[in-house]
This record gives sequence, structure tokens and C-alpha cells, in this order.
Amino acid sequence: MPHLPGSAVWQRDRSHSQVLNYHLNMLLDAARIDSYQRAIEASVQPGDVVVDIGCGTGVLSFMACEAGAKRVYAIESGPIIEAARELAIDNGFADRIVFLDGWSTDVDIPEPADVVITETIGSAGLDEGIVAWICDARQRLLRPGAVLLPQRLRLWVAAAQSFDDHAVVADWRSPELSYDYAAARRRAERTLWFADIEPSNLLGQPELAADIDLATALNETTTSAGHLQVDRDGTLHGLACWFDSLLCPGVTVDNMPPRSDSSWSHGFLPLAEPLAVSAGDRLSWELSVSADGEHWTWQLDRIEG
Repeated sequence: MPHLPGSAVWQRDRSHSQVLNYHLNMLLDAARIDSYQRAIEASVQPGDVVVDIGCGTGVLSFMACEAGAKRVYAIESGPIIEAARELAIDNGFADRIVFLDGWSTDVDIPEPADVVITETIGSAGLDEGIVAWICDARQRLLRPGAVLLPQRLRLWVAAAQSFDDHAVVADWRSPELSYDYAAARRRAERTLWFADIEPSNLLGQPELAADIDLATALNETTTSAGHLQVDRDGTLHGLACWFDSLLCPGVTVDNMPPRSDSSWSHGFLPLAEPLAVSAGDRLSWELSVSADGEHWTWQLDRIEG
């Protein structure tokens, strides 16, 4: 039996309160909501069947209904779907929205959809698995030529100095720790972290790491490599990463630093050991991200000579 928000189960489960706060933060991001609303109004036609992957509170499904969708299949694997069902009733959309509890890769719908909408764009662009979700939807849930929203996603990387963010690695050597935590440090070194990167953290100009056309992308690992120029003396702590995404022609979203009022933060890929760098240094980088966004590997080195 579902546990409704406000019930004793919700009240004593900290993860549920965190989920509500997380979704409220996104709903209060005016730029994010406005961009998706404009894209949905331009993409959904009266009578369309729509799939909303990772529907959260259902806000994008509600927008699709207002744009004229005859039916929306709203898919969500988390407990927020219980609130979304109630919100659909309260806002008069329950007769056109079918909520499906689970991962989109594990559910079926009885008719092919004309449009897929998803906001599974993470703070590091690919970390919420948008490539895998869209690839699966294209194969199983959509009619040929269906509209994708978003259509394209680009990932950017830059050399970053951030003593505070690198503490997630460095502090595992703190003298206040009673035991040897080298194993935990090794894990921290290979973990994608999230941070609020400021332009002052960047040691040089960013470089495009990936440009993914979601209409043709394959369900496989994204790999890229390149070079970065250091423009000022400092300490290299890792790679910062962020995204920009084309939702539909003329409508984009991004989380380019500074964060300002965005509900997205940024990705931070730490070095195992900080590296002193000087203006004019060149760095080589390699990056690999699985289609489901779960596995990130990276390498960042100074080019000697």
C-alpha cells in the first residue's frame, strides 16, 4: 500500500523528506521550468501521446496535457510518484496521465508515443543516464520519427582549482582519523562529485568533451579526449564539468558556471594528488562515461616539454 506524503512512514523516513526538498528546489528554478514549458508548447501537438521519463512531481506531464496531449505515460521509480498521482488529481490532469512506477527500461506502454520528454539531465550532464533512457525509448516506446525533448546534449570540461572540493579526497588523510583509510581515499579519487564551480575556480578555458545527438546516439559508453591550456598559475585539483542542452529549436538549458539561481550544480572529477601548474602549461585529459551514467573514468596529466 502506498505511503502518502505526510503519513507516519514519510515523516520518519529521512529519504522522503529529502526527495520532497529536491523536487521543490527544481520546481523553484524559474529558468529550468520556463525552458521546458516553452519547449513542450513547441513540441507537443493536440492529440499526441507523450512519454515522460523520470516524471518526478509530474510537472512536465501537466505541461504536456496543457499543450494538448491526449495521454501521457508518466514514468518514475522513486517515492515521489505517490505525490505526483495526488497532484495530478488536484490539478485536473488525472484523466489523461497514466503513472507507471519503475524504471522506463522495465515498463511497457500499450501504444507508441509521439513525443518523449525527460529531465534526466544531471549536474554533470550524463550522470542521470539520459543516453540509456532515450536509446531504450527510441527502440521500444516511440513511433518512428517521434519528437525527442531534449534533442541534444553537450558536455564541457575545464581544469579547476578548488581546495574545498578536493577535500572529499584529501581529508581521508586527516590526522584526526584513527585508522588507515587509504581504501576509502582510493574510492573518493575515482568518484564523480558535485560542486558549485565559480569562474574563479577555472584555470583556463573549457573544452567540448561530448556532443550527443539523442536521435542517433547509441546505448554505449561515451569516450573523449583532448587538451587544455592553463591560463594562470595555481593548483590543479581536477576537472570541472557541466552541460548545455538543446531542448527544441530555439530553446536551451545549461548550468554553465556561475551557478547563480540554477537548481543544477556542476560535476567535479578530482585528481588523486593536486598538481602545481603555471600559466602556459598544457594538460591532456581523457574521459569515459557509461550510457547509464553510473561509471565515470578520467585521466588528467600535464604535458611535459
